[in-house]
Amino acid sequence: MGPQESETGSDKFRLLVKLSSNTPVFGCRMFPIVRVSRHLSFLQLEVPPHELTFSWYREQTSSSFDRDKGSYHCSNSCYVDAWEKHKVYHRYAAETVSETLSNNQQEVRNIKSYGPDKYWPESDFVVGSSSDKNEKVMEPDGKIWIKVGSSKSYAPTEHDIGHRLRLECAAVDCSMGTNITPVNITVTDPVIYPPAHPPRSTIKCVWKSWNPGLEAHSSSDLTFSVLSYNILAGIYATGNRYSYCPEWALSWEYRMQNIINEIIEYDADILCLQEVQRDHFEDLLKPALAKCGYSVLYKTKTKEVYTPNQYTIDGCATFYRRDKFKEIVKYELEYDKSALPFVEKLEPELKKDGRFRLLKDNVALVVILERVKNEGSFDGNQPRICVANTHIHASEKFPDVKWFQVVSLINGLGTIANSKIPLLICGDLNSLPLSNPHSFISKGILQSVPNKETDPLGVYQYLRPRPIYKLKSAYACFFQSDGIEEQQRRKMDSETMEPIFTNFTSEFTGTLDYIFFTVNSLRLESVLELLDKEALGSGLPSPQWSSDHIALMGSFTFTLERSSYQGQRLLPYLPSPWRTAAAQ
Repeated sequence: MGPQESETGSDKFRLLVKLSSNTPVFGCRMFPIVRVSRHLSFLQLEVPPHELTFSWYREQTSSSFDRDKGSYHCSNSCYVDAWEKHKVYHRYAAETVSETLSNNQQEVRNIKSYGPDKYWPESDFVVGSSSDKNEKVMEPDGKIWIKVGSSKSYAPTEHDIGHRLRLECAAVDCSMGTNITPVNITVTDPVIYPPAHPPRSTIKCVWKSWNPGLEAHSSSDLTFSVLSYNILAGIYATGNRYSYCPEWALSWEYRMQNIINEIIEYDADILCLQEVQRDHFEDLLKPALAKCGYSVLYKTKTKEVYTPNQYTIDGCATFYRRDKFKEIVKYELEYDKSALPFVEKLEPELKKDGRFRLLKDNVALVVILERVKNEGSFDGNQPRICVANTHIHASEKFPDVKWFQVVSLINGLGTIANSKIPLLICGDLNSLPLSNPHSFISKGILQSVPNKETDPLGVYQYLRPRPIYKLKSAYACFFQSDGIEEQQRRKMDSETMEPIFTNFTSEFTGTLDYIFFTVNSLRLESVLELLDKEALGSGLPSPQWSSDHIALMGSFTFTLERSSYQGQRLLPYLPSPWRTAAAQ
């Protein structure tokens, strides 16, 4: 049911209220978009200063649920399907209350019974309280609505499942205290319980030998895990693009919470996320992961995008567990600035095309982290790791742009790698296995020499690529490990040794995402299992998986001798390695 307006209130202005989906989902907070507009006959009037009021109601209906026994599942199978999702909320609760437990991790783990609403700010009303204590609204047709909240946003609880919600919103004149618009009434579809996604396990790598002459440290203190995940920014998750996905599962409120749940389940030490929308980062992702012990670095792209509500932008976010790592130095690479010197050197007739092709808004976020010394760790210098998080330009019409951006990144990272700091490159390269960007990173070679059609501006002749020869793909290394099971092998391409897909939509299926690492300083210990395409239906995103990409994760152990850590004290670099690379 769509928005309805009452007959009372001013006829000069109207209140527009929009929900991202008309199907509320249990535990997913709803944030209505609200705007006061003028009627066509009063366009000359200024909208007076006003405040917005919100009232949320739940429809009171007869229910087959046995509330006296505390059960909200209609059958055993319903309960089993819901349990996997419910376990995530226990994790949320434990992380949330950890802030008040003096960082006593054991106490946090002992918490057993918190509901999902504990993650969100508390409601104005007692969830599950007697209906007699809450305000009621009765419509002429006899329908009864029980008030459940008075904030702008609302997170449906278990008591709302199967019931419709009603939002009443009004704009009140600040000086007069009267409504300047009719009350807007929005009634939703019944609240649903979301499906759980199947768990993904980690698969241990078995090596008969790894880099002879180098011994990996056996201490778990020197082992860490890294996740790379393009989470699909809300500005790109449209019904036209992903028509096979239900509207409620495309709403950013649902997708963001589902993605947060998924990320927390993986429990990685370092998270490299791409397509992180700025407002979603600030409102949800950053505070949620901060409660789980993560610090974060964030770099937006260089061009904003207009949405119906506001200008916004997405970018790369790198999270790391603050009890395991600390930031030493951060570098931000804007590829349009890297390309500008080349564009300015072009012949006058080529400059316009050069600006259009090369001055793209993609970025890379590079951070050098140092292992935090704690009880049980060895004395002396702690190891460092350089983590590069990037999202390369997407259009297949511009292979020269992809090549330029990847070479710009690698040329700067080479300066860091030369100081014996282990290196990880995570991200969405928007490049297939065995393409020039992929081959240059993993093999130090070009798979094919660019021609006039693929390189109309002569980028190949301008660049002076300096490969880092010790970089390998984590999943390609896993494919070469000993004892890999056939179940996993069939999810990978035997020619490229990469996953068959990391991006799956109705229009494209292929691998675009990677985790590269320096094999002379890190040993791959395990990877996150891949997904079966056959089990994913028409494509991603879906109600179970909320991005059109899948997450990749690897666990690594430092293999450098401890004496080598002393050489890592040379950082931070001044100036930036990318300024040095450009000068060379």
